[in-house]
Amino acid sequence: MFLSDEELHRLKGRLFRGMNIMKSIFNSIAAMLLLLTVSGCVSGRGQSNLKPNPATYHYQMGLSYLGERNYSSALYDLTEAEKLDPENPDVLYNLGMAFIGKKRPDLAEAKLLKAILLKPSFSAARNDLGVAYLDLKRWDSAIQQFKIVKDDLFYDNNENASINLGLAYLGKGDYANALGELQAVAAMNPRNPVVRMSLGRVWFAMDKSEQSIVEYTKALAIYPDYGAAHYYLGQAQLKLNRIGAARISFKEAVRLIPDSELGRAALGYLELLK
Repeated sequence: MFLSDEELHRLKGRLFRGMNIMKSIFNSIAAMLLLLTVSGCVSGRGQSNLKPNPATYHYQMGLSYLGERNYSSALYDLTEAEKLDPENPDVLYNLGMAFIGKKRPDLAEAKLLKAILLKPSFSAARNDLGVAYLDLKRWDSAIQQFKIVKDDLFYDNNENASINLGLAYLGKGDYANALGELQAVAAMNPRNPVVRMSLGRVWFAMDKSEQSIVEYTKALAIYPDYGAAHYYLGQAQLKLNRIGAARISFKEAVRLIPDSELGRAALGYLELLK
């Protein structure tokens, strides 16, 4: 009952999307307030005669729902916003994120591609297009996108793009390049628990469970409540027939991330190990 690479990459993608969504929310709220300020006409009685913008309303509602992970409601409002403002790259990007949240990366692809076409420097959209390709197991397409994002000096999450690139190489089975990308990140930022866990995944795929345990342990030393790291540590312990240690790790994963795919998989392992 091992998780597929697709499920691994979907979890990884989520770790990086939250920051971009929150930035979009704050920036868009500020833009909407500015729009309302400059578009209001004051009547002779001193009252503002503001004309509501339906596209802005639906966009803001969609962003709020995305922040709450209410993807169905986000999908509705962002689709309405797209109808009213079809050439807005931010609307298209967040609509793509809603599709990814609904586990439909195939539908997200078109929205993210159009967002990038309208705004070629939109590295956040390009990064999440790469994540969609990971979910679809289109490794070479993912690698192409992540390389572009990684080289964008103006993108403030290049480290995340490098980790994603390493995971794309992992999915492709190119372990040498996966290690190269991830070890370079670890050298620059050894306290990043995500890169430590990702390195552990590569070592595990290379059938080097002891080395994977070293990396998972480093990740947990940095972030003890890292549910995914507990899960993968359990897998490595189980492969080495360390049943007691595996149970402890899977129990921690269930405790920390019970409603996630990894949490449910950990629960399945615990049922098998009774």
